[in-house]
Amino acid sequence: MQYSCKRKTPFQENGCIMPTDLLSLAMQQDLTEKLPKKISEIRKRQELTQVQVAEKLGTSQGNYALYETGARGISLKLLPRLAEALDVNVEELLGLEAKQAKKRGPASQLEKRFERIRSLPPKDRKFISEAIDRMLGQAKAS
Repeated sequence: MQYSCKRKTPFQENGCIMPTDLLSLAMQQDLTEKLPKKISEIRKRQELTQVQVAEKLGTSQGNYALYETGARGISLKLLPRLAEALDVNVEELLGLEAKQAKKRGPASQLEKRFERIRSLPPKDRKFISEAIDRMLGQAKAS
């Protein structure tokens, strides 16, 4: 299939923009426009300061602020570290829903409890996580 085009762009093959290149360009624009807002939103939801996230990334608050404002692009290599610093997965950073394996039957009691814990504020989740770790340590010791 031949696509007609009149002017050259960086995404041309044989003088024409290919549909996959348009998709790639659209995804890139989506990342550069939406990702800074998304990381700011997640950071605030997690009740973290820019300084705290910057420290986790090993950079300054000023550099991190450039990511949130979109003044500095976020590389693909940085995404996993950024997700870890914000305590989310990369899919959430990118605004995608993580696909979970579907299983048959209703959720177990343990899964329901974990879902309830996930919906708590970060401070409460941390408290519960530490309590579980202490109990597991005691169970392992006995």
